[in-house]
Amino acid sequence: MRYALFADIHSNLEAFRAVREEFKRVRIDEYICLGDIVGYAANPNECIQLVKELGPITIIAGNHDWASVGKTDIDYFNPIAKEAILWTQSKLTEENKRFLADLPLTKEFTDFVIVHGSLYSPEKWHYIFTFQDAKRNFAYQKKRICFLAHSHQPFIISSDKRGNCEEVMGMKVSLRDDYRYLVNIGSVGQPRDGDPDASYCLYDRDNKEIEIKRVSYQLKEAQDKIIAAGLPQELAWRLSLGR
Repeated sequence: MRYALFADIHSNLEAFRAVREEFKRVRIDEYICLGDIVGYAANPNECIQLVKELGPITIIAGNHDWASVGKTDIDYFNPIAKEAILWTQSKLTEENKRFLADLPLTKEFTDFVIVHGSLYSPEKWHYIFTFQDAKRNFAYQKKRICFLAHSHQPFIISSDKRGNCEEVMGMKVSLRDDYRYLVNIGSVGQPRDGDPDASYCLYDRDNKEIEIKRVSYQLKEAQDKIIAAGLPQELAWRLSLGR
């Protein structure tokens, strides 16, 4: 069984199209979206439609998805993110608003669980940046693997039987039977790890392998659309920096 996991498209149609083209190059049995289809960039409805067309697929909510339909308070967002949410609210179709409002926060599979932010109070959209954050998540993690997103910074952290955490070097890991794993799959539409290329994850259950992969895309086209839409220009130029 091979899964393709992706998240944080953030209305970046050019990035998501490039990732979808990559999906065609490998065998994938099921798709999984970890939320934040919308927000920041200029094509929220188009990105939702492309996600819906993938199948079979499981989709959970991100904070921008719920904020765009009034299910998450936007007051805690920074001014630029808030402006983008208000813009997105004005552009979403009624059908897509209902779609985003109905998305769940978490989903369990046989050997893994998915969440946008963290397993502890997922509705509060906590970030995982430190080993202490990771250990707190592992305390709530009953499955072997937890896939998450939200920070736009990909990583793989392992935890042994004694709870010792270690970051896996590189973006590929062969799973050990006596370890648990926390995997941030990064962002399709707005990476923040210094690499502007779109990020997604492949999980091969049969071969016990997880790999985070990168894809280049027509970045300038996405930037031009953001500016033409009247969204904050910072949302355009930060794409070039991967920040």
